[in-house]
Amino acid sequence: MRRCVIFTAYNQYGVNESLELSSDDFVICADGGYLYAQEANIVPDVVIGDFDSLKTQAREFGNIKKYPAEKDETDTMLCLKYGIEHGYSDFVIAGGMGGRLDHTVANLQCLSYAVENNKKIWMVDSNNLVTMIAGGSVEIEKKEGFKLSLLSFTDECRGVSVKGTKYQLNGAVLSSRWPVGISNEFIAPKAEISCSSGKLLICVSRDGIV
Repeated sequence: MRRCVIFTAYNQYGVNESLELSSDDFVICADGGYLYAQEANIVPDVVIGDFDSLKTQAREFGNIKKYPAEKDETDTMLCLKYGIEHGYSDFVIAGGMGGRLDHTVANLQCLSYAVENNKKIWMVDSNNLVTMIAGGSVEIEKKEGFKLSLLSFTDECRGVSVKGTKYQLNGAVLSSRWPVGISNEFIAPKAEISCSSGKLLICVSRDGIV
């Protein structure tokens, strides 16, 4: 099935620097994410939000889902739920990191919501590729200049194993109170990561590039 791509309202380096879109992608703009779509000459399938950061520009686009400003969900969460409701199982959030810390953490919680609903999801910008698994396994391709970090998003992640990296693990326990899994190095074309329980946050990151 087609991939669902969500443009957030914050993307420091723009959409084209964050990911390569396919013609089959279903694109949702979260409020001001529409401006990034315009900059990249991308026509989204739908624009969703309360439009606090996107005002007059939204009126020129036809397919809009408007919500009140006083709501429980963030605009990005609304987009994620919309995609899930429309049958998508593979998601990419473009941007959403490096601006307001509360919004960054809220977007990480969107990853958590997605994996709870058995969806695959990534959050990407030009310096970071972030995903999460709730048990299970994933393979991460090596990227030159990037480091691999593993963090427990729940109280603990158990049975954590990593292959293809300088520092390997076999059935380890990671705690949310101890960031021991930062800045590992790839030594193989792919890293193999698995855990038996808990939500494992996986970050492939490099230092910021202007």
